[in-house]
Amino acid sequence: MFGWIKNALGAGTQLADPFEQFVRDFVEESRRQNMVPTSYDPQERSFTFSRAEGGDMKCHLDNVFRAWRAAEQSGRAEVIGRFVQSIVETTTSTSLDPQSLPRELMPGIRSHSQISDLMIRNWIAGAPVDDANATAFLPFLGDMVACTIRDLPNSMSPMTRATLADAEMPLQRAMELAMTNFRTNLPAPVFQALGDGLFGCNNLEDYQSALLLLKPGTDYALPPLQGVPVALVPGRNLFYLTGSANLTGLGKLLDLAESAGQTAHFCSSVMMQWDGDRWTEFHFRGGDDRAVRQREIARAQLATDYDSQKQLLDQYYIKCGLDIVVNQQMLFRRKDTLDTISVTTLASATTGALLPRADRVSFVKQVVNPESGLAQKAPDGIVDVPWSDAMAIVGHLLEPVAHVYPPRVRALGFPDADAWARLTAAAAASPAVPKP
Repeated sequence: MFGWIKNALGAGTQLADPFEQFVRDFVEESRRQNMVPTSYDPQERSFTFSRAEGGDMKCHLDNVFRAWRAAEQSGRAEVIGRFVQSIVETTTSTSLDPQSLPRELMPGIRSHSQISDLMIRNWIAGAPVDDANATAFLPFLGDMVACTIRDLPNSMSPMTRATLADAEMPLQRAMELAMTNFRTNLPAPVFQALGDGLFGCNNLEDYQSALLLLKPGTDYALPPLQGVPVALVPGRNLFYLTGSANLTGLGKLLDLAESAGQTAHFCSSVMMQWDGDRWTEFHFRGGDDRAVRQREIARAQLATDYDSQKQLLDQYYIKCGLDIVVNQQMLFRRKDTLDTISVTTLASATTGALLPRADRVSFVKQVVNPESGLAQKAPDGIVDVPWSDAMAIVGHLLEPVAHVYPPRVRALGFPDADAWARLTAAAAASPAVPKP
């Protein structure tokens, strides 16, 4: 399983995109198991299957495709076969037995942004615009959350708020049961040496990320490390570990963090350090060049999360017939340092626009033609300020958007003359936005 790590850590040769072959194999296996899809969306990379009780289920292929690519050639058929089996189980099994549920629960660490994206997909499919059908979770660390999973023979599904409510089971109780099952049913973690003091563990398969909920060195044995444990969980199936005093191992862990976003079942690019009681974020010291790179990885992942969220929200508002602008978070490189900076823009005449959190906000005063309703190309003025200044001066015009993550705010209006003057003064006192 860890043979592919050489490509992750080295300059491997880039192969042609094999997605077409993967899709052909997937369709063939689906037919073999009498699960013929009703449609395919090449833009979303998703197939739609009919549920036995009526309605449709959309299966997105990105995660299983990444798992298929990571597998050895001889194991790819098994990856697809198990995925189709999970579709069979999901489309035919809908009952939830309160008596058996406690035995079916398992814990997991997941990406908060992906949980939010799944919720928006549910909105697009017609679910109410709230988080009742979203995964129930507890905050964990950084962009990760802890949740409970219903583990069936061929599929696993995160427990939603609505499902837990129907089962009359509080989330804390569900987590307790899940952790008991995790400790009882799964084998001990096995750490494989990957060179230079870096270790990997994957024998817990889909529950690898749940290792973060146990105490290293107490609940399971640690491999020989230099310093305290530093971990990375790029996907729910992979757990990497090195020591805080092992500079080479930390460098390799940072390499893996940079490619984490391409991991099947992505979890996080955050490096974590065990402080004896809990996991905390690990940061390279300010004077270390790797500190800049680590910040760049975090900024790039956040921008990716915002981009994915924007695409889904755009789909949702188009389906609803609503003209709502979902603004982007843009990254710019500073001229004087290696750092990038995130920027978003709010233009006048776009009341209701959804802004991502960013380092800076550019307010653009547009000149609108009263007859056509279109803005002229040249704005009447632009002020660019740090996010903190924007919130201090016009925070009353920026309302938090419920349920979505990464967080957004809704513009309730545009700065008036007095606020514009204050923003202009704040812009003069802060560095200008660098050119792209």
